[in-house]
Amino acid sequence: SEGSAAPGGSGGGASSAASLPGQKGVLWFANIYPTKAFKFDFRQELTHKNHLTMIPDLLPKGVEVVRMVPREREGGAFVYFRAPPAFVLQVLRNLAKDEGSKEQRFMKKEDILSKVCSGISQYLKTHEVRAFLCPFPVRAHRVQGDPYLEDLQSRFPSARLRVRVEPANSLSEERIFELLRRYGELQDIEKLADGKGFSASFNYVSAAVAARNCLHRATVEGSSSSSSSVSAGGQDVPATLPKLHIEFEPFMRKWVREAITSNARYTIPLMAAMLVGTTVFIWDPLRAFSVQIRLAGLFSLPAQPAVNNGKGGQGENSGSRSLGGLWGLFIHGWGYYNKAQDSILKAARQFQAKAGSSLLADFWADRSQEVNELRRWLTDPQDRVLLLTGHRGNGQTALVREVMGVDAIHIDVASMLEAGGAVDDRIFLRHLCKSLGYWPPQGMDRQMTAILDLMLPGSGKLSRENEVLVSCQRVFSSTTQAMLLWKNRWLRSKSTSAPPLPLIIVTGFTAENKARREGFFETIVTWAAYVSENQLARVLFIADSSFAEPAMVAALGNRPERLDVQELTDAGPGAVRRLLKNHFGAGYQLDLSEEELATVGGRFRDIAALVAQIHEGAQPKEAVRRLVETAEKTVRGLLMRGQQGAKWTRPQLWRAVRLLASSHGSDRGVPYDVFLWNVFRGDEVGLQSMKESGLITVATRGVNNDMDGPMTDKERAARRYKVLPGSPLFAEVYWRLIDHAGLAAVLDLEVAKEDIKRECASLQEYEADLVRLQEVDDVRHNKWRSLRDPNEALRKRKEQLLQLILEQHKKLEGYHKARRAATATLGERKEKFSAVVKEEREAAAATAAVASELAHSKSQGGLLDRIGLGFLARFGLAF
Repeated sequence: SEGSAAPGGSGGGASSAASLPGQKGVLWFANIYPTKAFKFDFRQELTHKNHLTMIPDLLPKGVEVVRMVPREREGGAFVYFRAPPAFVLQVLRNLAKDEGSKEQRFMKKEDILSKVCSGISQYLKTHEVRAFLCPFPVRAHRVQGDPYLEDLQSRFPSARLRVRVEPANSLSEERIFELLRRYGELQDIEKLADGKGFSASFNYVSAAVAARNCLHRATVEGSSSSSSSVSAGGQDVPATLPKLHIEFEPFMRKWVREAITSNARYTIPLMAAMLVGTTVFIWDPLRAFSVQIRLAGLFSLPAQPAVNNGKGGQGENSGSRSLGGLWGLFIHGWGYYNKAQDSILKAARQFQAKAGSSLLADFWADRSQEVNELRRWLTDPQDRVLLLTGHRGNGQTALVREVMGVDAIHIDVASMLEAGGAVDDRIFLRHLCKSLGYWPPQGMDRQMTAILDLMLPGSGKLSRENEVLVSCQRVFSSTTQAMLLWKNRWLRSKSTSAPPLPLIIVTGFTAENKARREGFFETIVTWAAYVSENQLARVLFIADSSFAEPAMVAALGNRPERLDVQELTDAGPGAVRRLLKNHFGAGYQLDLSEEELATVGGRFRDIAALVAQIHEGAQPKEAVRRLVETAEKTVRGLLMRGQQGAKWTRPQLWRAVRLLASSHGSDRGVPYDVFLWNVFRGDEVGLQSMKESGLITVATRGVNNDMDGPMTDKERAARRYKVLPGSPLFAEVYWRLIDHAGLAAVLDLEVAKEDIKRECASLQEYEADLVRLQEVDDVRHNKWRSLRDPNEALRKRKEQLLQLILEQHKKLEGYHKARRAATATLGERKEKFSAVVKEEREAAAATAAVASELAHSKSQGGLLDRIGLGFLARFGLAF
C-alpha cells in the first residue's frame, strides 16, 4: 500500500514513477537521525544528509526509490519505493524455492510487498547499521496506515502513545499489544478513562515513533490473532472494521506542569534550592577557576630582572615561575599572551615618548632612587595592606603602572563608581568582576532571583542576592578561594621556591566617590587586610593624602599597625627646572624666576598643565599667570558659593585663607592646634572635610621651643603637625586674595557678623541665667521670704555670670571693631568709586560741550573763530 502524499521530500520523479509497472509500497526507516528531545536540541543540524547517504544502500538491488520524506524531529524517514516486474519475478521464484512447490503465475499483491518489507527488516536486524549521532541501530517497518505528517513546533516525539479505536471497544487489550509489540518493547497498556482506546508506553521513543507512523489510521481485520490481518491504506476494506488513531501523549510536560501548579508550596522552594545548588556546585567552582586563570597570568611571564630586596636574596620576580603538567603548559601559553599584550602597551608608550609625550618619564627620571625604593617596596613580601599616597595629581597611579606593567591585577574603582556604576548595579558589578577575572558575573544570579520573584511575589525579599554589597562579598570570597587553590597547587608542585603572591592594585578612590556605594570601601579594605595577613596576596591602594590614611585606619578597626604607608613627595624647584629643560630641550629659553617656579610647585598635574600651556603657544610667564588665575577662580567660587556636601562653611574658609596667607613664602605653615581652634573652634570634622576638598594639607613638623615651650626630652614629645595650603598655586592665590582690599572687606564683614551672632547667643544665655538668679532675691524682698545661703553660692554664681558677660562684651567689642573696619573700607571704596564716576561724567559733559561749540563754529564758517575754538578745544581736552 502507498501512504498519503507528503510535502517536500527527496528523490523527485514521483509522478512519472506512478505510471510505471511494478509493485509500490512505503517503508519507515527509524533511527536515521537522533530523535529531537527538546527545542534547543541541535544534533539534527549535523545529520541533514543521513537519509541520502544510508537508505539507498539498505534497499535490495533492483528496488527503486520513488521519493523520501525525511522526518528529522522523529528520527526517521518515509521511503516510497517501487519493485519492478523483474524484481517481483525473482521474489516469486524465491518463494517457490523456499516452499518446495512450482512457481506460481499469479500471487496476491499484499504477499509480495510483505515479503519485500519483511526481508529488508530482517536484514537490518541481522546486520547492525548505525547512523551518525544515533544511539540505536537502524530499523525498517512497513507503513500500514495513513501517517499524519505535521511540523508543529510545540510537539515532540514521546515514548507514550494514545491509541483511539473506532468504533469503541472493538479491539481488546491483547490485540492492541499484538499490534504494537512488533515495533518495540512495551512498559504498560492502560485503557483510557472514556473507554474509547488505550494508552501505551514504550521503553524507547524510537519504537513509539515507528508504531505511530506505521499504524495511524490503519484498519484491523478480524478479532483474533489467528484470523485477523491489517489492510494497506484502507483499500477495499469494509467500513465496519476497527480503525486506529494514534497520537503522541506529552506526558512528561503535562506531568511537570500539573505538578508545579498543583504543589506550588513545595515546587517553588524546590526550584529555589535547585537555583542555590547550581550556584554552589556549578557557578562558584567555575568562577574560582576563572580567577585562577587570571592569577596564573601574573606568574607565567618570563622572569623579570632581579630586584635586591635588601635581605640578601631576590624578589619574587626571579627564578622559575612555571608549573608542570598540562596546567603548566596552559599557564605557559597564557603567559605568552600576556607578554605580547604587555609588549604592545610598552610599544605604544614608547611611541608616545618619541612623539614628545614623555613628561611622566622626565618627571621621575631625576628621582630614580625613589622609584627603586618603590619597586622594592612593591615586590617585598608583606603581611599588611599597602597604601601609596601623596598629593592629588602627583602621578602615583601612572608611576605604579609603569613600574609593575601587567604583573598586577588593577581594580579601577573610578570606572565603577563614576561611569554609571554609582546608580546602575549591573555596571558596577560587571566592572568589579571583569577586573578580578570573575566569570560568569554576579548579575546572572540577580536575574535568576528576579525571575523567581516574578513567579512567587515577595520571595526576592527573602534573598540577599538583591543587595550589591552581598554580591561584592561573594566576589571577594570566590577570589580568596581561588588564591587558596593556587597556593595549594603551587605547594603540590615540584617547585622549591615559595609560592608567589599576586599584587592587586586598587585605584580610583577619592574623598568624593568613596561614599557613593555605602559599605563598599570598608568591605574591600577589610578583605585586603585578610588576604594580606594570610599571605595570599599583596594589596596596594593608591589614593591621595587628603583622606586615604585616616579612612583606611578607620576601616581597619583603628589599628594602624595593619597598614603600611608610603608617600610620594613633590619635586623640588631644581628638579622642576631640570625637568622642563629636558622636556623642551637645551635651546629653549625658560625665563622663569625661582619665585614663579615656586608658585607652580612640584606636582605632576600642575607641571603638566604648565607644559600644555607652553605647547599651545603661550610664553612661560603667561602660562604661569594662567595657572594662577585658574586656581583663583576655583577658590573665589568656593568663597562665594561654598561646596555642596562639604562640612565647612564659607566664613571658615576665609579664616583659613587669612591664617595661611600669614605664613606665605615659607614652609613653616600654621600649627595644627592654632588652625583647628581659630578656624573651626575645635571641630576636627570640618578640618578633615576641608582637607578632602584639597584646600589644605596636613604635614608633620619638628618641635619648636619658641612655639611649643620648653621641653625636657624632645625625643619623647608627641608628634606635631602643621597645616599648609592645598598646593603652591593655592598658596599664591591665598596671598593675593587677602591683598584685595575690597573682597577681603566683604568676607571680613561676613565673618564678623557670624562671630557677633555666635557671641551674642552665648551672651544671651549668661544674661538669662543671671535673670533667673535675680528672681530669687526679688521673691525674698517682695514676699518677705528668706532663703538661707550660708556659703554665698548665689552671690558667687552671680559674680561669675557678670564676669562671663564682661568677657563676652570684650569679644563683641573686638568683633564689632572688625565689622566697623570692614564697613569703613567698603565705604571708602564706595566713595572713591563715586568720585571716579563723577569725574568721568564731568569729563564726558565737557567733551560734549566742546564738540557742540565746534559744530556751531563750523556752521558759521569763520576761519578765525574756527582756529580759536580749535585751540580752546585742544587746551580743554588736555586739561
